[in-house]
Amino acid sequence: MSNQLNWKRIIFSSSILLIIVLLLEIFVQPANYINLNLLRKFFEKVTASQYIAPKQLFINVWRITKNTYIDKDMNNQNWTYWKIRYVKKIKTIDDVNVAVNSMLASLNDSYSSFLMSNSYSKRRMKIDSKITGVGVFVEEVGSEIVINQVVYNSSADMENIQVGDVIVSIDGKKVNTEKLDEVIEALVIGEKDSVSVTIKRNNVLMTKKLTSKDIPIQTMKYEITDDNIGIITLSNIMGQKAVLDFSRILYLTNKTNGIIIDLRNNYGGLVMNAVQMAGFMMNEKEIVQIKSRANRQLRIFSEKDSIFQEKPIVVLVNAKTASAAEILAGTLQVNLGAVLIGERTYGKNVIQQVIPMHNRTGLVITTDKYILPNGEDIYKVGIKPDIFVVNEGKKDRQLEEAKKLINEVVKNKK
Repeated sequence: MSNQLNWKRIIFSSSILLIIVLLLEIFVQPANYINLNLLRKFFEKVTASQYIAPKQLFINVWRITKNTYIDKDMNNQNWTYWKIRYVKKIKTIDDVNVAVNSMLASLNDSYSSFLMSNSYSKRRMKIDSKITGVGVFVEEVGSEIVINQVVYNSSADMENIQVGDVIVSIDGKKVNTEKLDEVIEALVIGEKDSVSVTIKRNNVLMTKKLTSKDIPIQTMKYEITDDNIGIITLSNIMGQKAVLDFSRILYLTNKTNGIIIDLRNNYGGLVMNAVQMAGFMMNEKEIVQIKSRANRQLRIFSEKDSIFQEKPIVVLVNAKTASAAEILAGTLQVNLGAVLIGERTYGKNVIQQVIPMHNRTGLVITTDKYILPNGEDIYKVGIKPDIFVVNEGKKDRQLEEAKKLINEVVKNKK
């Protein structure tokens, strides 16, 4: 018994020492982004891989929400009520899911939610802008675990794994819905370099050897038209490479007569990605105002080393242009006179944090909101385009209008 206690003390002391060393590195070198990023990943991995009692998980989520949600009044309710109502009823992870999402629904905030392991993995992959694992996502269908998505160019795709395939076993061990977390670890998260997966398709069993790897997701592309117009298309503003890719594309399109930034159907992404992208294009301008809990306000400005050569800018937007994409569109409109063409944007100016929780779950919680540099609050109203154009059929009238406008500006300058 004494030896067991000693070993527990050693493990605990070692963990504390490791954390202290990492913290010292940060405070000694506060500008070192790599250290901060490593520490974030370290805590995410430690938290996600630890399993705790469902009741304790619920209490942790309840407490974090109480202390971080943007509205201190919690939508004018006594937040303790939810702990009293549910804490004695929690027995399983499914109980946590029901209780937490019921609790979050009371905030009347459709953007805050609790993510079970599969959904949390998908969310993290969107943020990192890469898929990690063999390239499948799974779901429970009755008593079976079924593949509901296959990632293009992944190992699963190359081995002709298909949506609807039922997973029977992994590395020779039979699986069922009670072992869903183990399946996610093996296939979605990619804990091993390779796995042998037996699937059932049309009552026929087949075994495939699948390899785990990182698969980058392309979030932006560009082209230069025959009339020397640069078209930059951003499908989202996620991922650690997004800012670097955007700066590279700006450089490659610097000698064009004008640029079109296509933000249609762009659901947004990381706010700081949008801030840095805008910062590449303007000198010492206010990009956005961030308002947080207790109405604290942070005004974010660009620096004076813009890499963008001044030229006509058109931004294409529609009703699905949202969140961080609206920051980029709005600040370019306000500060650089960019012409917005298309339809009114979505109107999402609230910011969420994705917080890793135990048992491979996650909490998405609204912590801040943003205001455009002209003081405009676009919540639920969106940004009004300068030129309203609706696409009809297969004809891209919005893009044609953007090209026409830039060519007219260039012609009038001659």
